[in-house]
Amino acid sequence: WYGRKKSGAPPEGDGSVILIGALEKSQIDRVVKSHLAQIRFCYMKELQHNPSLEGKVVVKFVIGKDGSVSSAKVHATNLDNPVVENCICSRFMRYQFPKPRGNGIVIVTYPFYFHRG
Repeated sequence: WYGRKKSGAPPEGDGSVILIGALEKSQIDRVVKSHLAQIRFCYMKELQHNPSLEGKVVVKFVIGKDGSVSSAKVHATNLDNPVVENCICSRFMRYQFPKPRGNGIVIVTYPFYFHRG
């Protein structure tokens, strides 16, 4: 439903990571993957209203010095469904990542692929 085409999981290392502080991609993936049920919920809820809903949403988020997400927005999408896109971004604002090394921030773009099945 989301992730690499027809795989059901987000692609490993497919997000673009811009490091100002430092976090390993595996640390970012671990946190995002631990919350995939929330992301899936955003899609599945809207899929009930729009059974043909499919596409890709790329979320750009900033991990602050304390590991909290200071901003999350849609970087790119062809899903064209603001309900799902806003739901995903609001979920990201609740995530807690490890504190970046170097006392900086980390800017990440992370893709999600949604398919009906």
